[in-house]
Amino acid sequence: MKHQTILASTVFMIAGAFAAPMASAECDISQTKCAVNGNKCNIKFRNKTGDASGSSGGTTLDQTTMASALWITARDDDGDRVGNQLSLGLGENKTINLTKKANKKNGFESIKAMVQEKNGPVDPARISCEEIKTILNGSGTCKIFYGRKKGTTMKYALGYDCDGGNVSGPK
Repeated sequence: MKHQTILASTVFMIAGAFAAPMASAECDISQTKCAVNGNKCNIKFRNKTGDASGSSGGTTLDQTTMASALWITARDDDGDRVGNQLSLGLGENKTINLTKKANKKNGFESIKAMVQEKNGPVDPARISCEEIKTILNGSGTCKIFYGRKKGTTMKYALGYDCDGGNVSGPK
C-alpha cells in the first residue's frame, strides 16, 4: 500500500509538471546601452555577399563571393519569425528595430539571416541573444557575408561580422 501511495504521488507530480505552462525564453535587451539611454535598439545590417574578402575574421568560413539578396528576421525560441522580415539587396544597408521586436507578445530570442535565392544549400547565419546584446552595446552594425566552411569544397553558409563588440560567426 505504501508503494502505491508513493507511485501515485510521483505520477501526480510528473503530470503537474507537464501541465504547467512552459517558460518562454526571451532576449532581454533592457540593460543594453541603447535601452538604458532611452534610445531605439537597432542593428544595421550590410549585405556583403558580393565581397570576396574582408569580413570572415574569427569565423569558421573562408569568405567567397556569391552575390545574394538576404532576409533578416528576429526569431522566437521556437524558431518562428517575430514581426516583419527585412529584405536586403546586394550591397544594401538596412536597420532592424529590436525595440519593436522586444515589445511583441513573446519577444524574440535570436536573429536569422537567410539567402533569398536558391543558390543551392546555404546554411543561414544565426545571431544569439548574448551576441545581440554585445552588438547593441557596441556600434550596432553587422556585415553579412557568404562563405565556404573551412576544410570543405561544397558546404556553404552565411556568416556575420559585427563591429563594436567583436562579434562574428559561425564559430
